[in-house]
Amino acid sequence: MLVPRDQARVALRIRPRTFTELSKQARQQMPLSDPDMEKLKTAIGDTLHSGPKTSEQILRAVPANLVKDFGPDLKRIGLTNSLSLAINLLKEEGKVLKQQGSKRLDSTEYSYVLTSNVLPEADPLNLRLEEACNHLAAQYFRSEAPARIRDFAWWAGINVTDAIKAAAEVKPKLVPIPVEGTKDEFLIGEPDLEALLGFKPQEGAVSFIPYRDTYLKGQREVVNRFVPNEHADKPFTRWKGKLINDPLATIILNGRVVGVWEWNEDEEEVDLLLFDSSIPKSVEKAIHKRAAELANFIRANLGEVRLQGSDYGPHQMTGIHDLKAFWGKGAQVDVRV
Repeated sequence: MLVPRDQARVALRIRPRTFTELSKQARQQMPLSDPDMEKLKTAIGDTLHSGPKTSEQILRAVPANLVKDFGPDLKRIGLTNSLSLAINLLKEEGKVLKQQGSKRLDSTEYSYVLTSNVLPEADPLNLRLEEACNHLAAQYFRSEAPARIRDFAWWAGINVTDAIKAAAEVKPKLVPIPVEGTKDEFLIGEPDLEALLGFKPQEGAVSFIPYRDTYLKGQREVVNRFVPNEHADKPFTRWKGKLINDPLATIILNGRVVGVWEWNEDEEEVDLLLFDSSIPKSVEKAIHKRAAELANFIRANLGEVRLQGSDYGPHQMTGIHDLKAFWGKGAQVDVRV
């Protein structure tokens, strides 16, 4: 995840505890006892005191008798060996961070470092869960309102009870606002309500938003709100052919998704694909003009920055030309689960 430095302790405190829960469930099958696992975690921490280390460097530094391969049953649930599990447990405890070697988002070289060495002020162990949830609620409703409690809980990865308590602590307070077409309660900050009701959107407004932008990741339900139902399978990536809630770089017209775009590194141009045939020619021309402006900006300001992920191919389908062949063939996106 990418967060501002002053929000790091909140992110570390809230982060999912996937490996912690898996290790509890699989304790009886572990070839390493709990005390030995704690010894391995301590050894990893001691190794990282002197600076960042790759997993290979950590492997060479810790006691060999504590590094054990896991059987096929554990590997099926994502637990490969005791070393990787220990590192992941330390990450979930907020004690260790994974960092990219070249400080580029497309880098595949990683090392591990003690959180206390790079973020001494971000000790998540000194932050209560309730306080972290309160921080998140204030930030979420400031950027995503009007939104529902369950949208916040889904986005933050916390349970609804904690989300309700956190929303009640937001200052200035949140107030309900009716939303056409639903009986759900949507909340918005009291100072923002007047601005929202007085807002008049620009007709024909076109926006090019990036891959995984919060516009389509900030709320749980997007189909038929931002994405027309008939195009629900199009502006999302696929993993091994299965559609997932992972929005592509998307073209927004009057608040609705009408197409996808990507940066063509070879041609140094913006490629775009519109899937809404009802768009008037004049509007389509305006969209292409906006794409040209974006391409000029990228060429002038972003240099060698990579705009797409490094994992294109048969598994992670994020390129629009690859995805076009799949449109209409997979399960529809369903983010209402």
